[in-house]
Amino acid sequence: MTTQSGAGTSRLSTTADDYTNCYYACYGSDSEQEYSWDSAEWRAFFTHVADKVVSITGAMRVLDVGCARGLLVQALVEAGADAHGTDISETAVASAHPDVRGRLSVATVVDPIEGSWDLVSCIEVLEHLTPNDADRAIENMCAATERVLFSSVPGDYAEPTHVNVRPPADWAASFAERGFFRRTDVDLSFLTPWAVLFERADLDTRAVVHRYEAYAYPMRVEILDKRAALLDAHRTISALHDAQKSGQNIDLKHRVLTLRDHAIGAEAAVGAARAEVEAVNGRLNRALTELAAVKRSRIWRARTMLLSPDGVLRRILHRR
Repeated sequence: MTTQSGAGTSRLSTTADDYTNCYYACYGSDSEQEYSWDSAEWRAFFTHVADKVVSITGAMRVLDVGCARGLLVQALVEAGADAHGTDISETAVASAHPDVRGRLSVATVVDPIEGSWDLVSCIEVLEHLTPNDADRAIENMCAATERVLFSSVPGDYAEPTHVNVRPPADWAASFAERGFFRRTDVDLSFLTPWAVLFERADLDTRAVVHRYEAYAYPMRVEILDKRAALLDAHRTISALHDAQKSGQNIDLKHRVLTLRDHAIGAEAAVGAARAEVEAVNGRLNRALTELAAVKRSRIWRARTMLLSPDGVLRRILHRR
């Protein structure tokens, strides 16, 4: 999964020095485990990929171009294939697992590939090359095999070494120029969503159109069906939301009316209590007025004298 630079390449090219241990320490940022065969997570992933690749292609001799530390090569060997790998990074090859290190070699992808292979795999490699070097790599791979398992990420521009990111259609067109076309009956999404198995085929225009239309039409129908289902779901959710909101409004109005009735009842009770207090105050004032009048009367004074003889005696003596 590495590349090289040579005389005449632009500044936007990578070299072997860009793929040291630091690079692999950060490789696969979605995983917390080191990118090595000793990692249970990476080992399980590549074992699954290798088993599927051998099952789908039946390939016995496989060359992995840009093999990095050789995890796929090692998994292919365990799956029964005679697999080898090349990579520009001496660091990557030297840090490979001892069981597979002898099957790996340091080489650039712009150099011709020796020998003939049942399958050449090139996984997340060409986005690291300049456009010219990527075209030369495709030429070399197509000259060495009848089938190429290819994957190049169509995004992830934040990765510094991704100097040649292209959409899958561009890569497919480059392979088609060399007589290699997508196997539309093969699903490689277990590797990456954009992985493709290109195979050499002598196809005329009619065959090419038929193959790709047969591949594209079912997906188009599925997309339209899912969009229709999504729209129906959106409308259902909107209706439920509106109904719930309406129900909430009715409940809120009921609560407001109930609170208003309670408030009116409380206000009436307060008014009745205030009226009763005023009535009591009126009766009390009248009683106090009547009492004051009684105290000023002769009868009250006579009663006082009779009930208080000592007071009467004090008044008689005082007069003397």
